[in-house]
Amino acid sequence: MLKSISLVILSFSLLATANAVANPLALFVEQCLQYSPNLSALAQQSPDKAAINAVEFEKQTLALNNINDRIQYYRPFANDNLSKQGLLWCQLHLADELYALNTSNNTQQLIESMHLLESPYKQLAQRLENIQQTQWDLIEKSKLHSAQATVDQALSTRQLQIKFNSTECVLTPQTPGQTQEQSQQSNINIHIAKYLHQQTNEQCRQQAWFAYQLRAKSKVHSALNVIHQLHQQRAQDKGYNNAAQLMLANSQLSPTNLKEFLDTQTASFSVAPWNLAQALSRTEKSPTITPVATKDYLARLLSQLSVFGIHTDLIKDSAIQTAELTQNTGDQKQHTQILRIWHHQRLLGEIYTYPHTAQEQQLHVKGQLIRQSVIGHQFGQYALSFPIQLTQQKQQKQLIDELSQAIVSLSQGGQFYLLTHKAQNQQPHAIASIWLSHYLTQFQHFAPPSEREKLIQNYQTQMRVFKSKVALAFYQHSRSINDPEWLTLKDDLSLAFTQGFGQPWPNATDTIYSFQAIANQGISYYLPLWQDAVAKLIINQASSTFSAVEIFNILVVNEAYLSFNDQLEQLIGAPIDPHSLIWRIKHVATAQE
Repeated sequence: MLKSISLVILSFSLLATANAVANPLALFVEQCLQYSPNLSALAQQSPDKAAINAVEFEKQTLALNNINDRIQYYRPFANDNLSKQGLLWCQLHLADELYALNTSNNTQQLIESMHLLESPYKQLAQRLENIQQTQWDLIEKSKLHSAQATVDQALSTRQLQIKFNSTECVLTPQTPGQTQEQSQQSNINIHIAKYLHQQTNEQCRQQAWFAYQLRAKSKVHSALNVIHQLHQQRAQDKGYNNAAQLMLANSQLSPTNLKEFLDTQTASFSVAPWNLAQALSRTEKSPTITPVATKDYLARLLSQLSVFGIHTDLIKDSAIQTAELTQNTGDQKQHTQILRIWHHQRLLGEIYTYPHTAQEQQLHVKGQLIRQSVIGHQFGQYALSFPIQLTQQKQQKQLIDELSQAIVSLSQGGQFYLLTHKAQNQQPHAIASIWLSHYLTQFQHFAPPSEREKLIQNYQTQMRVFKSKVALAFYQHSRSINDPEWLTLKDDLSLAFTQGFGQPWPNATDTIYSFQAIANQGISYYLPLWQDAVAKLIINQASSTFSAVEIFNILVVNEAYLSFNDQLEQLIGAPIDPHSLIWRIKHVATAQE
């Protein structure tokens, strides 16, 4: 392993020297591979120095966390194989360094000493313990990542074919003079979505959709079995009955609670997936809007945040080397704007805004954290990219969502990276972002969602509910998926499918073969449903007791370092145990509540 890494360092060193300006990824990867945190300053530890050692720990590990954030930022824009390989090696190197860091005696002594202190030191100790508990052995982690990569690769392939055993389901010739044989050949390469849209025979659509779910079964079955076995063995080693219990151990929900919650989110959509394209074709598209300059719309949104003490300094027309902070790796420069974000007299950080050119034809608004705010160490940086004009209501909503996430990321800067970063605080970050997005949305004059939008939204929700039930069943199953007992669950999962889509899927256990997130996200696939439900609970109940400014200070800024449960109890009142929360979520919009 060390020899391989040194070779990679050498190759990227040569590339960085020759082409550092044109492609800064090479220099970044070189620096990443040479990075190693040094905790020797923590060697002489005593309880009375715990706070000092905690600050020193933050100094020594902040670079590791910043590099990891930059990997996530660069990954979508690494277009050549060398850059992709470099980022992969960088990620593996950081993972090894993190493992060594978490298993060191110095870290363990620091955790024990911080438990004796008040917040935020006690919270940092708890967070480090949680990271230790979720840390995989290097060999087992290598097996897991290899199996996950196999699943990702198999399901991402686009080289698919639809083959027909009879001519009944072959689409009629689309070109005058085309023979039946030519027509059947053209159906072989047709995209599944196009086939489902054009095929008028529902039975044929159903068969095609079922076949599509099994397109990668032969390639992913063994990999999924490895993933399942690794998680089950890990859970048993830690004293749990199955992987589902372990995966939910640090969350509010038990497997029983999660099933109860998913049942409350199940609604009869009554449109089977193979009929969705046909149903959408019968609805009208969303109404057009008057185009608006994105920067003007963004300025309007920022002005609406002034009630919270958020204000902005605008640095106009700053020429930024796009290779470093934008989504380009070329030698070009583009004019951008830097928005310096303040909360009262405290500088939170900066948002870099990048408008797409007309040639790029990028229609989506995208946001990405560049650097996390950490009080006393660094200001935050966030990137927003968007089309020059917003021509759809959907784009306006995307901008609101991305800006909300940016403000939450910058505002939640605490003394320690691990207590504020989105990846370590997924639930409070997501719920705060949803609340802030809702606050901004209520000032916009949006048209009611069209029938097409509602159809898509309802379908996506019920599909997430169903797949979350599949993930729960998969990781609750304690035996191998090669065991016949796994197939006995198909009746329960078929019923779950019927409850959501109105028609049965007889072999619903086959879902695992087309469900990429089951390998990577596991049970946490349900989280967006839970986060949205809890956010709605806060929106519906907290507003009658607290002003928007008070909610912002509790939920977003959180200067008191309250745990999320404490934030929630303060905002909506007790009880907030899982069963009570689920009941309140179920009845939040009814007179019973």
